Amino acid sequence: MRNDKRLVVNVSAVLRVFSAVLCVIDCDTELCRVHAELRGVKCYKLILGMFFIFSFQTSDGKENSWVAGSAVHTGFLINHHENMKIFNEQIPYLYELYIAKTTSGEKPWHSFYRNPQYGISYLLFDLGSPTYLGKAHGIYPFLHFFLTDAGRVVSWNMRVGAGVAYMKNIFDRMDNYKNMAISTHLNSVLCLRMEGRVQVAAPLCLSGGWAFTHISNGTVKKPNAGLNYLTVYAGVNYAFGKEKVVEKVENSFDVDKKWHYTVYLSGGVKTYTIYDDAQYVTSSLSLEASRSHLAFTRFNGTLDLFYDSSDYAYLISEEMEISRIQTVKPGLAAGYSFLFGKLAANVQIGRYLYAKNHQYGLFYQRLALSYSLTGRLNVRFGLKTHWGQADYLELAVGYRIN
Repeated sequence: MRNDKRLVVNVSAVLRVFSAVLCVIDCDTELCRVHAELRGVKCYKLILGMFFIFSFQTSDGKENSWVAGSAVHTGFLINHHENMKIFNEQIPYLYELYIAKTTSGEKPWHSFYRNPQYGISYLLFDLGSPTYLGKAHGIYPFLHFFLTDAGRVVSWNMRVGAGVAYMKNIFDRMDNYKNMAISTHLNSVLCLRMEGRVQVAAPLCLSGGWAFTHISNGTVKKPNAGLNYLTVYAGVNYAFGKEKVVEKVENSFDVDKKWHYTVYLSGGVKTYTIYDDAQYVTSSLSLEASRSHLAFTRFNGTLDLFYDSSDYAYLISEEMEISRIQTVKPGLAAGYSFLFGKLAANVQIGRYLYAKNHQYGLFYQRLALSYSLTGRLNVRFGLKTHWGQADYLELAVGYRIN
């Protein structure tokens, strides 16, 4: 139980830091006007009040194996570039349908993460800009984590997921040249949300919370400023399927304190300007050192060597005399991983130690999913970014040395 409590504390701390960073980045723009943007949304106050009233009550401790639900989101587009403000024509809305299944509890990581749910969600986006963005459709698999013990009338939860989104209105040099956010019909979508659920009458629950949604193509094609939405939402869930009693887990987990060293070789492609449709090769060689923190989480540090062939093209266009080897960028990164059996999710932030191309700044981030093929071999798919602006998608193969 101690590991469970420490996990909840760590997740809560990460979310507080994430919220603080968002406020610092855009404190003078949209984020400081969130209440003004949401003046017409009254339901979230009622939901928060219900959560407060019932927070300390418990139900019969039973849980169904399946849950289906729907939700309506509204909020605003985060203007991380000056040219994004033209998209603020009206308040955006997101409509969602989803289905999820509760993990069986048979594997150790199930009980460590309080028997999370896994599922799939469909999103219909009204992006708030009928002139330039129109509507979009998205579908993504997700993991839904319970931050409080099962069996409460009120439960606090977190969901993370990633999938694909289709947009009809994209950048066009003639007809939609002001759309600098999205230039491909098919894009990736990343979702993070914090949610509260209130059981009003079994098997029905009310839900509500806030969500962050990101849409971009990973710079496969420019322009690709990406779209970042911060929303509040309200919904309803219906539980069905086999019912089981959920008991508090008192498991103690063995923690491997050995350092593991893994070498990664990755590759990808990108474009770097809207005036050049050429695909530029990207690659990296990385040495990662990692050590267990909790039973199914790990700290990690990475020494990276990045090669981006678009850096050479850009610097030559700036009339700089340079060789390709001089465009290699070494970097150091630190991160944290969450383990779900053979699957792992990793978040990293790093700093370039040397870079000739300064247009992206000194700091980079990596969001990645890896899958263990054997005890030593794994594959990883990730997105490298610079403070919310996608750099490129990468596919990597990793080999653990020890």
